[in-house]
Amino acid sequence: MACVANGRVSTVTIVLIVLQVAISQERPDIKVNFEVLKPKGLRISIPDSSSSKISLFAFNGHLNRAIGSDDVGSIRGEVTKATNGRWEFEDPNVELKVGDVIHYYFIVTVDRVGYVIDNLTYTVGNLDNRSGGSNPNCQSSVTVIRGSTTPICSGQTIFEDHFDSLKENVWQIEQYIPIDNPEYPFVSYQRLPSDPTVSIVDGNLRIVPKLQQNQPGFTNMSIFTDNLNLFDGCTAPACSKQPSGADILPPVVTGRITTSKSFVFKYGTVHIRAKLPQGDWLYPEIMLEPFLKKYGNTNFASGVLKIAAARGNKELNSGPQDYGNKVLYGGPVMDFDCRNEVLKKNVLTNGRMWGDDYHEYSLRWSPDRIILLVDGVEWARVEPAVSGLAGRLPRSCNHVPRMLLAGGTRIAPFDDSFYITLGVSAGGISEFEDNLTSKNGWPKPWSNGARKAMLNFWKDLDAWYPTWSQSALLVDYVKVVAL
Repeated sequence: MACVANGRVSTVTIVLIVLQVAISQERPDIKVNFEVLKPKGLRISIPDSSSSKISLFAFNGHLNRAIGSDDVGSIRGEVTKATNGRWEFEDPNVELKVGDVIHYYFIVTVDRVGYVIDNLTYTVGNLDNRSGGSNPNCQSSVTVIRGSTTPICSGQTIFEDHFDSLKENVWQIEQYIPIDNPEYPFVSYQRLPSDPTVSIVDGNLRIVPKLQQNQPGFTNMSIFTDNLNLFDGCTAPACSKQPSGADILPPVVTGRITTSKSFVFKYGTVHIRAKLPQGDWLYPEIMLEPFLKKYGNTNFASGVLKIAAARGNKELNSGPQDYGNKVLYGGPVMDFDCRNEVLKKNVLTNGRMWGDDYHEYSLRWSPDRIILLVDGVEWARVEPAVSGLAGRLPRSCNHVPRMLLAGGTRIAPFDDSFYITLGVSAGGISEFEDNLTSKNGWPKPWSNGARKAMLNFWKDLDAWYPTWSQSALLVDYVKVVAL
């Protein structure tokens, strides 16, 4: 019954499990400690036990209203490791006053047995001055790092990598077939033993797409006949594929890396200096993806933040409209059918392409708005309407009622934890509209809704593959700064 996201069971889905496990167990005598900070902030903890082994502490609470043991709290945290003898987390955004009442329950796993301790309240009696830790000038930030209890100061760099080496304790190199990706790209993500898709070259991260038929043991006919087996090192459920008729193997092998295992955060400014890939029907994956998928099982349902993207075709048109490498786009994606309603565009008019040079692409993500910048200059922002970010979209967007029912904030679905994703993809059914033409009026070779879309893309290989002379995504650095 539980949903496992990136190897972790979420607080929402763990409730039913622990209820079943602990129903016949005597509840442990554990007291929750509250430290209410001023001007704002709340620190919640339980003591570590020397006589029994605690492996999880999860808290869910509402301010001045009741909460059920199957609700997700507006005040919530999950801790999987004790620090200095306490299981502690801090929410720096809560502003409380004397007399406020927190209605809460918590989940604790003791000696591998889970317990739900519910129907609890805490009344605020006094406020403690925030010391700011060892930095007396620290101004508390709304930025949150998942799993960290250390106070974060505004302007603090909370993540940075200049790619002097490929730090595999930071970045997970993906290996799987993205069959449940709503963009349905015509690729597989692979960690190749030789001639890798992901590498460090001259101090830059390099992610480059290749052809499956050129890999050892494959030929051009392998697309129709050979099984693709990625079980050794697979990082997602789809680890193999056997082609059948028009349902061929993904013709493109590419790379993707994420911080899903090491760095997950909420709110902040992300800076990525990169040179975007060029080549027909390619596009970069430079984005933030949801960690727990709070608003639905797909990434689009729970929101994706595209920091920067530009289609790889140097010439790409639909009538007078330009869709090629001169057009930068980015912003929130909340629903597959409505993705273009909020995505913003920035067109170069100096004769250059976005893939010709390095640029610093930035995204400032706050509880109030999402701002896109390039080379330090703001070029777009998205702000919630009165009814929230969902209120900016047509009623036909099917995610709207789901977010309202889930009790999301005005910035929902971008009010939960996200991780960084970098990669290169090709084709698919969302990045390239139908009826586009590339160089010399050459038509897009597939229709997005067609059963033979990937096959028709591959059959046009002689037209698009020669354009992939600068097909790599090159990244100089990634940096995240607290708000």
